[in-house]
Amino acid sequence: MTAECGGDLLDREQAEKELYPARGLPGGGQLEVRMEISANHPDPDIRGVARRVKFFNLESWHAEWTQVAQKNEELAAGFEGEERKLTAHEFYLRAADFYRRAVVYMPDSDPRMLPTFKKLEENFAKAWSLVTPPFEQVQIPYEDHLLPALFWPGRAKAGSRLPVVYNYGGADGILLRGEDGGAGQYVRRGMSFIDVDGPGHGGTLRHHKLYAPADSERVAKAVLDYLVARADVDPNRIGLHGSSMGGYSGPRCATAEKRIKAVAVWSGAYNLVDDIFDYYPPIQDRLRWLMGAKDLKEARQKIKEFTLIGRADKIECPLLVGYSRDDRVMDPRGALNLYENAVNSPDRSMVGGVGHGEKRFDRRSYIADWFMKQLKAG
Repeated sequence: MTAECGGDLLDREQAEKELYPARGLPGGGQLEVRMEISANHPDPDIRGVARRVKFFNLESWHAEWTQVAQKNEELAAGFEGEERKLTAHEFYLRAADFYRRAVVYMPDSDPRMLPTFKKLEENFAKAWSLVTPPFEQVQIPYEDHLLPALFWPGRAKAGSRLPVVYNYGGADGILLRGEDGGAGQYVRRGMSFIDVDGPGHGGTLRHHKLYAPADSERVAKAVLDYLVARADVDPNRIGLHGSSMGGYSGPRCATAEKRIKAVAVWSGAYNLVDDIFDYYPPIQDRLRWLMGAKDLKEARQKIKEFTLIGRADKIECPLLVGYSRDDRVMDPRGALNLYENAVNSPDRSMVGGVGHGEKRFDRRSYIADWFMKQLKAG
């Protein structure tokens, strides 16, 4: 059995050394390694937070990000009062992003969680009320619910049907983020992009208590039913991008939903009880929440259903599996297991430098180019 990592073919033993050089290190241990930020960031507000924040400390994390969010919200309101709409838009968007950072790791039990999330929603809405957004706000019927989504149309002549990439978020997935939410790289390459606030994500989880299913293909079916009904989408050129926990959900969707023609994942996974729940203990309570379990014991039983064991061979479209050899949130050996067991994918490969703690810009471009090739965009 071989694995293609960065273009080199490796046998299993060599691949394990390449993918996981520090055998025995238990993920991030008990430290919340996601709560850190570079003190060299070019943004002065972010750099200020980096200097003041107590790393791995939720109280400090929430307080510092909330402080800079409030400062930018006040500045935005001032610019709006002066009718400087573009500048107000930019500062409301900054405030929204800082509120997102403040809330993203907060548990459901914290009374500040929902008010902080509402501030994120409020500032995001204000930002895009002042300028014409480059996306459409849509709602996708899913069983007895409506899932909020942002659809970013690709650049094309009127009447064209373009390929589209559907983004399936991870355990920390929040729809309302950034200037373009990562969509721009696809739009520039002749593809549309849809980001969905699905079960277990963002406001769908926080406001409606809609929990993530192990059979993520249920969610994908609803999204694809919506996409193929659009006059500007080519139903034969739909790709799916999964990140973090979506590194499991995305491939799982493709095992049953054959309208998906290509899947690329940021931190591939194979069996979530091993690859994240036991590997990275600090995230266990978040996983409990997003699955709707009452305690960690029930959560550990529920997450055993989030597996591609016996299913990975049902993936019949091209598959790109990203991993990071230094990933302390998701076990990179899960990415290797996914790759090795997706034996019926007609074009499967692995790419390093893609994972938690290692977010190389060139890898984002690589993945977008990969979709462009697989979906025949441009």
